[in-house]
Formats: sequence, C-alpha cells, structure tokens
Amino acid sequence: MKLYVIRHGETNMGKNRVIATEDEPLNENGIEQAIAVGKELNKLNIEVIYCSPIERAKDTLKLFELDKNIPIIIDNRLKERNMGIYEKVSFEDLDWKEFWSYNSDNKYTNLESMKSVYKRVSNFLDEIKKNNKDTLIVTHGGVSRAIYWYFNGFDNSFFECENCKIYEYTI
Repeated sequence: MKLYVIRHGETNMGKNRVIATEDEPLNENGIEQAIAVGKELNKLNIEVIYCSPIERAKDTLKLFELDKNIPIIIDNRLKERNMGIYEKVSFEDLDWKEFWSYNSDNKYTNLESMKSVYKRVSNFLDEIKKNNKDTLIVTHGGVSRAIYWYFNGFDNSFFECENCKIYEYTI
C-alpha cells in the first residue's frame, strides 16, 4: 500500500512567515502549485482520498482535478494543530524548531501539543492501514510532520514540509 501526503498550497500568511488562521485561503501561487501537482497525482494509482476539513486543504484538492470516482473522505483528524494564541504570530517570534517539536508543550503551553497531534494522526493511520488501498492525504504542515514521525520515528532532525509536494510512504 502506498500513502501519498500533500500539504495544501501556499497561503499569504505562510509566504510571509506568519502562523495562519484557520480561514486563510490559498494565494495565486498556492493555486498554481495545486494545479501543477494535480498533473503528477493523475499518474498515480490513488484509490481513496482523505482530506482535512479546513478550506485551504479542500480547495487544494479540488484543483487537482482527479478522477471523480475516487472516494473522498473529509476527516477532522487531519486538521492542522489548534494554534490558539499563536495565530497571526510571526515565525521569527517563535523558537521554530521547538514550536514544532514533539515536546513543544514544554515551552508552548497555549496551543495543541504536537504529542496530541501525533496521537490523533497515528490513530488515523492505524485505521486506514487496514483498508490496504493506495491513499492520498491532503492536509497541513503539522499533520504532515506527525505522519513523518509515524514512519521515521522521533529523531532530532527537523522535518519541514513544503507546500504541494508529494511525500510518499510505503505501508
């Protein structure tokens, strides 16, 4: 079984290195990114798609123009981490690696911990593995990081997920 993971297209807040709000839309570059990666996705054997309920992820998925017969499931477990008081905060005002580390709750207590994100994502992945279908997930940076940890462990390297890049895992 193949698992393909894509972070949504670029947003203006992301481009300007600011923590995005939940309602932040794709920008023009993000739209172009989604259209371009959609052409690559059409070459893959995708049997089921799971998507975050946040609009920028759903808008990215719509721009892929994939086969209409592929089932699409919107799943709340793929939402970006709840940023709490850190929405609209500049990346430069944060210890970026610590903010996204598994132990982020040691320093950043007023947002959803990455431990919590990892728990919901790993439960989701354990569930979809049982389907044994080549799967596409359209989601966000924090969830993509949790998926990376699921397959690669919690090493000290920092995984920075790019917008609209296909990450492939084998289950």
